[in-house]
Amino acid sequence: DAPAVPPAQLTPFTTQGSRVDGVVLLVRLPPEQFTKLHRNVFLNKMLQALDLVMADVVLVNVEAPLPVALSSLRRELAATQIVAFGKNLLDTTIRNTQIYEPVLFPNLSLSYLASATVDLVEYDTSLKKRLWPGLQRMFLN
Repeated sequence: DAPAVPPAQLTPFTTQGSRVDGVVLLVRLPPEQFTKLHRNVFLNKMLQALDLVMADVVLVNVEAPLPVALSSLRRELAATQIVAFGKNLLDTTIRNTQIYEPVLFPNLSLSYLASATVDLVEYDTSLKKRLWPGLQRMFLN
């Protein structure tokens, strides 16, 4: 018997962006919304505030209710900074992360920040105010 593959490793995902070493923004959206995400005003302003542009990031759409495996992502992307907009998006972070608190995984060379979904944060100033200090700690230190 072959060893069972952890379900997360089978989670399909699609990417937008060509920077394999870029910052990864993880989302879970219907495909038609995902294709427009790079034009999202909130995300572009957020990146601008971090001295980044959309060309510096890779957008990743998790296409299943299960999280995507970091090992699967890393086969395609040299992800070292991941911002996840939504719940249950990355397997290694399910149990030990607090929303808006950046977490370092030194053994994985990874910093990770969980946020509410883009559509929630985009229209909610109080959520933006909770997200911003975490982003600053992760990117501007």
